[in-house]
Amino acid sequence: MKHLILLIFLFAFFDAHTTQPHTLIEQANEAYSRSEYSFAAELYQQVIEQGWESADLYYNLGNAYFKINRLGKAILNYERALRLRPNDEDIQYNLHVARNRIVDRIEKRPLLFYEKWWRNAYMMQSATGWGITGIVFLTLFLLLTSFFLFSRTRGIKKISFYTALLFLIFTALSLIFAQKQYNRLTADDQAIILSPRVAAKSSPTVQSPDLFLMHEGTKVQIRNTLGEWVEIRLPDGNVGWIKKETLEVI
Repeated sequence: MKHLILLIFLFAFFDAHTTQPHTLIEQANEAYSRSEYSFAAELYQQVIEQGWESADLYYNLGNAYFKINRLGKAILNYERALRLRPNDEDIQYNLHVARNRIVDRIEKRPLLFYEKWWRNAYMMQSATGWGITGIVFLTLFLLLTSFFLFSRTRGIKKISFYTALLFLIFTALSLIFAQKQYNRLTADDQAIILSPRVAAKSSPTVQSPDLFLMHEGTKVQIRNTLGEWVEIRLPDGNVGWIKKETLEVI
């Protein structure tokens, strides 16, 4: 419910040119509350096709698709919502629930301890959040640097120097994390299988042998594109070719 309210709040601030998206959002919310989930999904999708996007919009669209058992579309939109708001517990939970409904159970390569730490660190905030944090750290660095340069007290100069150095490191890390999150947000190599059942081929031809099967909702990485075919890789390392029409990029 809070995501429905946030959507209304968001679109209420735009001018007359955005009356139609605002109206569509209200109609979609009303349709969802009446359990008309297919109609709600159609209306949310129309708003997105007009160029609007937000974590709440993708979240509600994912919920509508989940209600009509369109797991592929539900997971796709939860993933898009999570890119925009990586720490939202509601999005994380619904994505987890939807993933538990898919057929495929693919074991991911376990992360090493430092890989896990690094991922948890940059996932703490969005790219915008890390950018703001970096600006704050940079401001503190400049302030402490001025103390170091202009103070006549040896103790203050020493403390200012080492503290400024620490904030400089924090600034650099914040910018690195911001870039990492931005790259994750704009990456176009992750996709969700939308077809109920897909056989991955050994080469980009219909006649080539089947390597393995995938089902709706499975997340894959796109490695290469050749005409109407894409080469994908699963989290467990398996690689194969499938038709473009069977998936959609997050």
